[in-house]
Amino acid sequence: MPTRHSRHGLTLSPDYRMIVLRDVYCDAAVGSTAAIREATENVAGSTGYEIYIVVTQDLVEVRADVEIWDKPPDDDLSVSGWTGPLTFDLDCPTGKLQVGDIFGRVISGIDPPSGPGRYTVALFHRGREQADRAFHEILMVTGADDDNARIADLQRQHAGIERYLMRIWWQTDLPPDEDDEDL
Repeated sequence: MPTRHSRHGLTLSPDYRMIVLRDVYCDAAVGSTAAIREATENVAGSTGYEIYIVVTQDLVEVRADVEIWDKPPDDDLSVSGWTGPLTFDLDCPTGKLQVGDIFGRVISGIDPPSGPGRYTVALFHRGREQADRAFHEILMVTGADDDNARIADLQRQHAGIERYLMRIWWQTDLPPDEDDEDL
């Protein structure tokens, strides 16, 4: 039976509407432009070292949760309204992960007990349509009398309605680095 080792989460308004999951050592990996383009079209994209998620709007905070499992979970999240999974491989040279936006609002300390290796990430999402409606509702009150108070109230009311869940489990050791030379 699969066992969840830990759960980590944060609520934020990510800069440039992007959430990134990666090893703490890896950033700005080759292929990020293509991965971001893929995420813009399909919710998420990967370089193999980073997973980019493009959220649907930037006026209401979103929730991102990471779960570490010992093997693939066997429950059906579609029953509880989740869409997915989108599945990716994620290479983790240190085995220490972080999730957050691209400008440093992150949580780290996501340390799978298996350590370094290649992990499988199953990404689920829900609430994107509701968040988009909230975004348009906020835009409609912009410019009205007392709009700041109404906008703040709508942002509080809808915070976390757009959600992302990343379930992660160890897959295999990393392949040898092509740059390493045997002596």
